Amino acid sequence: MTLQNLIPVHVGLVGHIDHGKTELAKCLSEKVFTAGLDKHPQSRKRGITIDLGFSMFSSDKYLVTLVDAPGHADLIRSVVAGASIIDAAILTVAADEGVQIQTIEHATVLKAMAIDKLLVAITKTDLVENNQVKQVSREVEGIAKRLKLEPVDYIPVSAETGTGIQKLREILVDSLTSPNREDEGPLRIPIDHAFPVTGHGTVLTGTILRGSLSTGDAVQLVPGGSRATVRTIQTFGQERESATAGDRVGVNAPAFDHKRIERGNYLCTPDSMKTAESLLIGVELNPGYEGRITARMVVNATIGMSSVTAEIVPFREMDGRRITVEEPQERVFEAALLLKEKVPAEIGNRVLLMRTDMPVTSMRIVGCGIIGDLMNVVTLHHVRTRNGEISRIRDEDVLIEGLARSKQKAQSLKGQTVRSENGAKGRILDAFGTRGVVIVTFEDEVELKEEVVLEDYIEEEYRFGR
Repeated sequence: MTLQNLIPVHVGLVGHIDHGKTELAKCLSEKVFTAGLDKHPQSRKRGITIDLGFSMFSSDKYLVTLVDAPGHADLIRSVVAGASIIDAAILTVAADEGVQIQTIEHATVLKAMAIDKLLVAITKTDLVENNQVKQVSREVEGIAKRLKLEPVDYIPVSAETGTGIQKLREILVDSLTSPNREDEGPLRIPIDHAFPVTGHGTVLTGTILRGSLSTGDAVQLVPGGSRATVRTIQTFGQERESATAGDRVGVNAPAFDHKRIERGNYLCTPDSMKTAESLLIGVELNPGYEGRITARMVVNATIGMSSVTAEIVPFREMDGRRITVEEPQERVFEAALLLKEKVPAEIGNRVLLMRTDMPVTSMRIVGCGIIGDLMNVVTLHHVRTRNGEISRIRDEDVLIEGLARSKQKAQSLKGQTVRSENGAKGRILDAFGTRGVVIVTFEDEVELKEEVVLEDYIEEEYRFGR
C-alpha cells in the first residue's frame, strides 16, 4: 500500500481519563508510531496517557491518523496542542461513568478550535445495560447542544468485546471529507516529538500545516534559528521524496540537536516565521466559564502546540487609542496578551486561554481568540480621571477649580475635553490665575457648583510582569 496516494486526515481521540481512548485507538489502528499509545514510561507506570500518541489506519480513500490525547486534568494543555492539528474528533464517554468534567472541557476545546466534525463513542458498553448507554447518550446530547456542537452520530462500542468497532470505523470514514490544505506558501510544521536515531541523527515528527517539503531542502527551527538540510522523509515508516500540507512526517535532519528542540517549535522555510512576546487578539469567552476577567490576570495561552504563561489586558479602541479596561462586561472583546516568553505565531492563528490555577473540578477554559497582530512591546493607554467644580459662570466661559494644583499644570491642560455631570461637553482654553483654575467653554448650559470630569489618557508600554 502506498500511503502517498491517500488523502491524509487527522482525527483526535479525546475524553475524560480512563474513558477508553487508548484502547479504542488500538482497536482502530493498523500501525502505531511516534511515542505510540502509552509507550511513555510514566504512562505504563501510572496506567494513563500522559503524551500525545499517534497511530493510523487506512481506507480506500483516506489515510487516517489517530491523535490520542491524554484525559488527565493536569494534561489539558496536551489536548489543546493535539486539537491544533486535527480535522475531526471522536469524543469518548464511558457508559459506566457518563459525562465528567474533562468530557466537557475537551468538548469545549474542540468547539474553541473550530473542530466541527465530531463522533461520540460511548465506550465500555459491556459493563452496563442498554438503558444506561441510552442515558449517557442523552447526557452528551445535552452538552453538545449547550456548546452548539453537532455530532455526526453516537456509537456504542466495547474495546473488550469488539462490539461497535467496525461500525465506528465505517461511520467515521463515511463522515470524512477532503480537508482544505495550504499547499502553497512557506513551510510550517509544528513539532510534536524529536529524538535521536542511531546512525541517522535527529528525527523530528509533526504534521505539515502549510507548504511542502522535499529531501535536500534547507529548513530552520523557530525559535532558535538553527538550520539543517533534510536527509530523509517518512510517513508511518514509508520513505518518500517529498510531502505536502496535511501529511504527517518524520524528518531526518542530522544537523539539529534533539535536546534543544521542544514541542511547539516549528520547522520552517528559512527566515519565514517570526516570534512574538505580545499578541493582540479578539477574545470570545467560553459560555461555561464562570470566573472573572481582570486586567493583568495570569492565564495559560496555547498557540498551536506552544503553551505559555501570559497576562491578559482587555482594551477598547477609542479615538485611535487602545484604552485598558479593568474588567470587561462583554463576552467578546479585544485584549493584549503579554507572553512570559517569545513564541512562534502568525496573524490569524487561534489562541486558547485557560486558568490552570483553578480546581480541576471547575471549568478552566476561559475562551479563545484570533491573533490580529504580533509585537514585542504593546503600547496601551489607561484613563486617569480628575474631578473639578464650576466656581464661576461668565458671559463667554466658566472657571473650574480642582482639575489642577498649579498654573503650570493648568496650562498643560489647554485643549483637553471635559464633561459636566449633566453631560455638557467643554474645552479647556487656558489657565486663570496662579492656583490651577482653568477657563472652559461649554457647548451647552452648565450650572454653578456642577461637577466636571477630565479624563487624561496615559500612554504606557506593557510587557509580561512589568
